[in-house]
Amino acid sequence: MAMGVKMLKKISAQKARQRFGEMMDEVRLRGDRYIVERGNRPMVAVIPVEEYVTWEKIRERLYEKVRQIRERNQGIDSEVLESEIREAVEAAKQA
Repeated sequence: MAMGVKMLKKISAQKARQRFGEMMDEVRLRGDRYIVERGNRPMVAVIPVEEYVTWEKIRERLYEKVRQIRERNQGIDSEVLESEIREAVEAAKQA
């Protein structure tokens, strides 16, 4: 990927259709990102595939951690667990 400033650009769905090839080149070569809007409402994002793959890996690791935590705490009463979570959050805020 070419070095430079990665830009987040907004584009209408109509312009995205008209300039799709150019938009893909900007994303692939420069690392630009696009938010495609319809009626000034964001609908989809176009990002470099490397960013998407990285995001997917992070997401999978997070889900695996959640699964492990659920497994570890399976036999614990949910009220006790919620109380411990609140205490941990409060302790983290004060640190």
